[in-house]
Amino acid sequence: MPLSIESVRRLGSSRFNYWFGYVANASLVLWLTSHGVWGDTAVGPLGLVGYSIVGLLSWTFFEYVLHRYVYHEVPSFLSVGHGLHHDAPKELIGVPWYLTTAAVVAIYSAVTQVFSPGATGLVMGFAWLGYIGYCLLHHGSHHWRFEQPYFRAMKRHHLLHHAFPEFNWGFTTSLWDRAFGTYKAPRS
Repeated sequence: MPLSIESVRRLGSSRFNYWFGYVANASLVLWLTSHGVWGDTAVGPLGLVGYSIVGLLSWTFFEYVLHRYVYHEVPSFLSVGHGLHHDAPKELIGVPWYLTTAAVVAIYSAVTQVFSPGATGLVMGFAWLGYIGYCLLHHGSHHWRFEQPYFRAMKRHHLLHHAFPEFNWGFTTSLWDRAFGTYKAPRS
């Protein structure tokens, strides 16, 4: 049975949940990356750089896929919560921090059954660092005035998505929208 809109609103709309999510997510990044930096599973300097880049770049693709399909296509509490965001973009609505924490730890545990814990931790840690950056910039796109050209373009790209929800699924980059034909350019 799907959760009601009010149940989802209660789960994800507290100020504590919204802001503590940053603390929980930063803790996850430290925990994940520690597997690749210290101890028996640490990777060398070249691996550290390579896996970190793969993690950051993979975030942009996952961001596109999550936003397009999980938040807009597949009915779930996530799509309901995202609908609440579209209805009130300035409200502090976020996925409950304890759910993302449990999901990340479970995914890490499953993936390390097949792949190196150090490499997995670095890729996932830097992908999650990308997620934190996305969260901050997404918040800023609805609450801050950007002066820097990249951030202004990113904000325009995202606000076009709010006006035309079938376009501009990517947030931190328009790369995947351009690649998959879902890019809508701003009017000049």
